[in-house]
Amino acid sequence: MAKTNDIDYAKELIKAGLKRELILKMTSISEYEYNLIQRELATA
Repeated sequence: MAKTNDIDYAKELIKAGLKRELILKMTSISEYEYNLIQRELATA
């Protein structure tokens, strides 16, 4: 499970338009967590 800081950082990277592979390498989030964040941002 990723830390809150990693999740917040990943959210900002997704908003900035970075590619999934790069975000996963830059943070310690899993693909599952990435998908959850992406769904959360899509509904926000």
